[in-house]
Amino acid sequence: MFILNDILKPLQNAFSSTNLGRERAHWFSYAILAFIIPFTSSISSNVLRCLNTLFGLNINKRRFYTFMASNKIPWHNLWAALWHLIPDPLSDGRLRICP
Repeated sequence: MFILNDILKPLQNAFSSTNLGRERAHWFSYAILAFIIPFTSSISSNVLRCLNTLFGLNINKRRFYTFMASNKIPWHNLWAALWHLIPDPLSDGRLRICP
């Protein structure tokens, strides 16, 4: 799980430093973990169930679905953070898109 910590910390930093931004960053990290853990399919109701069951979070359904549909998730910052996590995206001076 160390590699997940290395990946999730920069993604959490992409959110604003307000209390709500920190909460969104926290939920975003747990949602990512819920997506990749083979507990159940990744539809949002099952992700909420996974968060409650595996992580012991008590998240209000309405707040969770509002978060999942939020236009406040800083996707531009998240993509930039992910891009910077790639050590060297170039191969022979060219951008490598697929294996």
